[in-house]
Amino acid sequence: MLDHWLSNSKFKESYEVFVQKLFKNKISANQLTIIGLIIGLLSAFLIFLSGIIQDYFFQYYLSSIILMGVSFVFDTFDGPIARSEGSTEFGGVLDIFCDRLVEVSIIIAFVSTDPIKLIYPGLASLGAMVLCISMFLLSGILTNVHEREKSCKVIPYRKGFMERSETFIFFLLIDISFSVRLILIWILALFILITALLRLIEANRIFNR
Repeated sequence: MLDHWLSNSKFKESYEVFVQKLFKNKISANQLTIIGLIIGLLSAFLIFLSGIIQDYFFQYYLSSIILMGVSFVFDTFDGPIARSEGSTEFGGVLDIFCDRLVEVSIIIAFVSTDPIKLIYPGLASLGAMVLCISMFLLSGILTNVHEREKSCKVIPYRKGFMERSETFIFFLLIDISFSVRLILIWILALFILITALLRLIEANRIFNR
């Protein structure tokens, strides 16, 4: 929802101009995507370390939060640069791959901090994510060529209940509120599942009209 709202707000244009001034002709969109991936994986690794090395728990815990935020910021940089350079199919595929890899790694890292309690909500979150990305990909692939060109995305999609921004906010809350991770990860799984179901309902409405 937040992604859709931001993409239609006045903030988007100003932000894209800022990002293009900062990075255009200096670094490619794909390179920004890879940097975001590396930082996101480092965040996941630090979450994992915070669960097994108690002597440095606070340092790893704080660093993971900071790097998670930095990773998300870099994830917002590649879009404006890709649009200014001319988006490519590989760039879109790479972006989806990196986003999902970071998300899966972070969920696994959360579970590793207390596997006995968090294994089931963690598995539920990963399962719901599979359903959600399946609906996302199938709906995008079946969307007509005109809409694809209009959206400037390799795989176009409509707004969802749980998009990239909401997922990041939840990850950040889970990372910060380690004492209630069990509840928050269950809620995350539920929200992702709701998103998958809403995309299925939306697909039924679009393709049966």
